[in-house]
Amino acid sequence: MSTRLIKGRRSVRLAKIENQNNRQMTFSKCRNCVFKKANELSVMTGAEVGIIVCQQGSNPYSFCHPDVNEAINKYVGEERPPSPSSPAINDKYVQKFRKANSRELNTRLNCLQDQLDFELNLKSKFMEMNKNAESQQEWFKGPIEKMNYTEASMLKEGLEDLLLKVKNYGTERGYGYKNGKWKAE
Repeated sequence: MSTRLIKGRRSVRLAKIENQNNRQMTFSKCRNCVFKKANELSVMTGAEVGIIVCQQGSNPYSFCHPDVNEAINKYVGEERPPSPSSPAINDKYVQKFRKANSRELNTRLNCLQDQLDFELNLKSKFMEMNKNAESQQEWFKGPIEKMNYTEASMLKEGLEDLLLKVKNYGTERGYGYKNGKWKAE
């Protein structure tokens, strides 16, 4: 009979994994195992389970059964009864969580408020520029006979510029402009 070496479960040395890819893969596997065990616990015992896992530099992952909001409200909300096992520790963590969450929300609110102020300021500047542009072009809407020399020369330059653009447009598309008429080239 041959003897086989049986390898059982080995204890794993707990230390930070230096290789980024291996660390990410281990995180994903362990996270899935923890979520699976939490699901088993909630199904077999009817317990309400909530887990939030955050990896450095990425989005948080969560598992809650039956509902995320219910589990968080029971733990953080006002109606939560004090924990008989360690009320001071739980309250300390709850306060830290609330402070961190409120700081983050305040920062986001201030950022959005600054963006809103910037956009409203920009809008008012554009409206002012639009009013100025419209008032400068009012002379163009009136009859030619009532224009002064400056307005008439501006109109002439504008029309000459428009004619040049039309000629270039036609030339680009294979038409020639001679003696005031378009001809296919």
